Amino acid sequence: MAQLYYKRSEQAPYRDRIPLRIVRAEAELSPAEKLYLSAVDKGDYAGVKRSLEEAQIYFNININCTDPLGRSALLIAIENENLEVIELLLSSNVFVGDALLHAIRKEVVGAVELLLNHKKPRGDKQVPPVLLDRQFSEFTPDITPIVLAAHANNYEIIKLLVRRGVSIPRPHPVRCSCGECVSSSEVDSLRHSRSRLNIYRALASPSLVALSSEDPILTAFQLSWELKELSKVENEFKSEYEELSQQCKRFAKDLLDQTRSSKELEIILNHNDDPKAVVDPNNPYNLDRLQLAIKYHQKEFVAQPNCQQLLATLWYDGFPGWRRRHWAIKLFTCLAIGLLFPVLSLCYLIVPKSRFGVFIKKPFIKFICHTASYLTFLLLLLLASQHIVQTDLSMQGPPPTKVEWIVLPWIVGFIWAEIKQMWDRGLMQYVNDWWNLMDFVMNSLYLATISLKVVAYVKYNGSRPRDDWEMWHPTLVAEALFAIANIFSSLRLISLFTANSHLGPLQISLGRMLLDILKFLFIYCLVLLAFANGLNQLYFYYETSADDENHCKGIRCEKQNNAFSTLFETLQSLFWSIFGLINLYVTNVRPRHEFTEFVGATMFGTYNVISLVVLLNMLIAMMNNSYQLIADHADIEWKFARTKLWMSYFEEGGTLPTPFNIIPSPKSVWYLCQWLGRRLCPCSLLSTRRKRHESLGTLGVRAQMTLRRAADNLRRNHQYQEVIKNLVKRYVAAMIREARTEEGLTEENFKELKQDISSFRYEVLGLLKKGSRKRVADRGDVANSADSRGDRSAEEEEEARGAASSLAVVDAAAAATAARAPLCLSANGVLVYDTDSAGAASARLDDRRSLSRKRVFAWRSKVKSRGCGGVAATAGAARGPHAAPSAEAAAAPSQLNGAIRTVSEEVDRLPGRGGRDDGPGGASRALPRAPAASLGAATSRPWSSRGGRIPAGGTARGDGRERTKGACAPSPLFASDAEPADAPDESYDTCEEDGAPKRPVHRDSFATTRL
Repeated sequence: MAQLYYKRSEQAPYRDRIPLRIVRAEAELSPAEKLYLSAVDKGDYAGVKRSLEEAQIYFNININCTDPLGRSALLIAIENENLEVIELLLSSNVFVGDALLHAIRKEVVGAVELLLNHKKPRGDKQVPPVLLDRQFSEFTPDITPIVLAAHANNYEIIKLLVRRGVSIPRPHPVRCSCGECVSSSEVDSLRHSRSRLNIYRALASPSLVALSSEDPILTAFQLSWELKELSKVENEFKSEYEELSQQCKRFAKDLLDQTRSSKELEIILNHNDDPKAVVDPNNPYNLDRLQLAIKYHQKEFVAQPNCQQLLATLWYDGFPGWRRRHWAIKLFTCLAIGLLFPVLSLCYLIVPKSRFGVFIKKPFIKFICHTASYLTFLLLLLLASQHIVQTDLSMQGPPPTKVEWIVLPWIVGFIWAEIKQMWDRGLMQYVNDWWNLMDFVMNSLYLATISLKVVAYVKYNGSRPRDDWEMWHPTLVAEALFAIANIFSSLRLISLFTANSHLGPLQISLGRMLLDILKFLFIYCLVLLAFANGLNQLYFYYETSADDENHCKGIRCEKQNNAFSTLFETLQSLFWSIFGLINLYVTNVRPRHEFTEFVGATMFGTYNVISLVVLLNMLIAMMNNSYQLIADHADIEWKFARTKLWMSYFEEGGTLPTPFNIIPSPKSVWYLCQWLGRRLCPCSLLSTRRKRHESLGTLGVRAQMTLRRAADNLRRNHQYQEVIKNLVKRYVAAMIREARTEEGLTEENFKELKQDISSFRYEVLGLLKKGSRKRVADRGDVANSADSRGDRSAEEEEEARGAASSLAVVDAAAAATAARAPLCLSANGVLVYDTDSAGAASARLDDRRSLSRKRVFAWRSKVKSRGCGGVAATAGAARGPHAAPSAEAAAAPSQLNGAIRTVSEEVDRLPGRGGRDDGPGGASRALPRAPAASLGAATSRPWSSRGGRIPAGGTARGDGRERTKGACAPSPLFASDAEPADAPDESYDTCEEDGAPKRPVHRDSFATTRL
C-alpha cells in the first residue's frame, strides 16, 4: 500500500497510480511566525513577548497570523486558558474577531473579562482574510455573546454580560405574518428557523431566567407552554423544542424545591400576577399560582413534594392526623358523613355561618357529600332500570314512574352545576376538561330522554301493542337514550378513582388507552371500508331470494347467505369477523362459480390477516406503550390528576351537592330581590344610589378601601419578590455544588495541567539561564571588595532560591498529576500534597487542573521576595558567591524535563490514547504514589477549572462549610441564602496549619462552574 503512493514499482504501470496534489493551498507561515504560534501554544510568556517586540521592530511577524486550523494566537491562548498571554496579546492590539465567543464557549471567565474590558484599536490592521470571512466562522450571525452564554448556561458569564446591558431579540410567533418574518423566511427559511431555535434555547436557559426575570416561575410556565406549542408547529425541530420545554418545567420545579417553610410555599402558590385581582387574605384556598401551573400543564411543579404537602394539609383541614388513623375508623367516618349529607346541606341552607354550615364547606367534607349524592343517584338509576313499579307496557306515552320522578331533581341539579361551572371558568377552560365533555353528553342524553317522553305522553295518548310500534317511536328512542345515559353515568364514577393512590394510575392509563383506540379506529375504518366495498361489489348478485329466507327463519346460516349482499351487511360481517363470529361459508355462492368463491375467500382472508395480525397487534402494542409511559411516571401523573380533583373542591361555590344545589338559599333570594328591584324600579333606586355615592363620607370610604387594597397588593408583591430572591440564590448555589460534584476526571484536565507545567518549564529555564550568566560575570570580577562580594552573594542566593522554588513547584505539580492528589502551598512557598483530601482527589482534580499563569507569577514573586528555604538556595548561600553550583541546582534542568515526561506519559496512558484502560490494573492503578518526603500536612483551596477558585469548604462541592484543622478559611462567595458576591480583583485567602498562619494566596475572582 505504501508503494502505491510513494514509489513506482515495475509490476504496476503508471496509469494505475493516483496523482495527488494540494487543491486548496493555504499561505505558509514564516519560521518566525511558527515560533510565535508555538510559544503561544506552549505558554512561553517570554517567547511571546520577544516575538511581539520583534514584530514591532523588524515587521517580520504578522501578529494576526493563523495556524493550519485557522486559529490565531489569541484563540490558541483562549483554548489553553492562559490569561497572561491573552492580556499580553490584547495589549499588543491583536485582531479580536470572534475571540469573545470562543472564550464564552470555553467558559473562561477571566478571558471574557479581559475581552470585555479591551478597547478596540483605531486604524487598519493586517488581518488574514480567513478571520474576516463570515463563512469560515464557527458561529452563525444570530449567535451573540449573551445567546452563546445562555446556551452554555454559565451563570457568571451571563451575569457579566447582563450587567453591561446586553439584550436578546424577542422572537416572533410562528404564525407571525409581519414583513420582517415574511422576508426573512423567503430569503433563507432554514436560517430563519434556526435563528428562532437559537433564541428560544437562550431564553430557556435557567441562569438567564433566574438573573433577568422578575417572576422566574411565571416566565418558566409561559415559556414552557410556548415551546410546547412550537413543537406542534415546527415538526422539523420537534425534539429540540420539547427538550427546551421540559427544561423550563424542571427549572420551575427546582425553584420550588428550595422552599424551606410553609410560609414561603403559601406566598409562592397564592401569588397572583394580576394587579387588579382582589385577593382575600383570610382564604387559604386561593392558590392562584397553582391553578396557573395546572393550566400550563406543569406536572413536575404540581407534583413537587412541598406543593403536595401543602395541598394535603388544606385538603384534610379539620381532620388532624387523618392519614395516621386506622382504615376502619376512616371508613366509618366517611360512611357517617355520607349518610348525613342531607342534614348538613339543610343546615348550610338555613344557617350558613353555623358550625355545621362551615363544616360542610371544608374540601374533604364537600368531596364526601358530593360522592354520597352521586352514589345515591346511581342507586336510583339501578332501581329505575329494574322496573320495580308495575306499568302498562302497551301504553305509547306512559307517565313517569315514582323512581323517575325522584331521579328528575338530580338531573336538574347536574345541569345547573354544569351551567354554573361554565359561567365561572369560561367556555375554553370548561371544554379543556374531558370529564366536563362527558358530563355534557350525559346531561344532553337525559334532556333528550325527558323531551321524548313528554312528546310521547302528549302525542301518543293511547294503548297499542309494542310489537306494532314503528321503529322510530319516541318512547323507544327515549328508552334507548336513557340506557346510553345510564352507561355514561356509571362510567363517570371512574373520575373519583383519582383520589386513590392504587386506582388513580390505572384510571389515567385507561384514558391514554382510549386515545390509542381512537387512533387505531381511524386506520381500521379505512381498511374496513376498502374491503367492504370490494366484497359487496363481488357478492351483490348472489343475494339470497325471499323464498330461501324461510329455511333459517331469520338466523344466518349456510342456506341463507346474505353476509355481503349489501354494504351495511358487509360492514357488519367484517366487523364481527374480528371476534370469530363469521364462518368461512359466507364466501360460497349458490351457483358453483369457483373463481368467484376463490377471489372472495382470498379477499376475506386478506382482510382477516390485516385486521387481526397487523392492526390488532399494533393496537395492543400502542396500548402497552401508553401504559408503560404512565407506569414510568405514575407518581407524577397521579399527583397531577389528584391535584386537579382537589382544586375543584377548593373553589368557592358549589358547596351543596345535588339536588340541594337547586334550592335557593336566603343569600341567593336576597341577591335576586336586589336585582329585580334595580330592574323594576330604576328611578327610585337610581336616585337613592346617586345620593349615596355623592356623599363625601361614602367617597372617602371607597377611597380608603381602594388605597388599602393597593397597599395590600404592594405588600404581597414585596413578600413574593423577597421569597423569589432567596429561592434564586439557593438554586444557583445548589446547581453550582451539584455541577462540581458531577464533573469527573477527563483527558482535558491532564492536557491543561500539562500545558501549565510546560509554561513553568520555560519560566524556570529562563530563570536558570539568567542566574548562570550573572554567576559568570561575578567570577570574572575578582577584584571587588568584600562588601561587593557580600552583595553578590545575596543576589546569587536570591536567584538560586527562586530557581529552586520554581523547580519545587514543577516537581510538586507533576507528582500531584501522577498521584492524582491535590496541591497546597505550604508555609515556605512550596507546593506539597494535601493529605487531608488525598483520598478524594480523583473526583476533584479537574477543579485544580488549571493553574493560570497569573497565579504562578504571583507565587514566584512572593517566593522570590520572601525566600523558600530550598535545598539549592541554602547550599548556595553556605558556599558563597564564588562557589560552584550545588548538585541540586545543576540537576534542575534534568529534573524539570523528568517531571514533564512523567506528566506526558500519564496523559498518554489515558483511555482513547492507545494506552491501558482505566480499570483494575490499568493506567489509574499504574500511577505512582507521591513520595512520602513531599507530603505535607498543609491544605489549601484548589483552583477552579474556569478562571477562578473553588469556594472554601474543604471539598470541591463548595457548600460553604468550614473544614477541620489546617483548612483554609472560607471566603464569603456564597453566604447562606445570599447571591454570589463579586470578589475584588485583589483579594487574599489566609490558611492556617497547626496554628501557624500560611502565606496569603492570591485569588483573582470567585469560582465559575458550568450549571
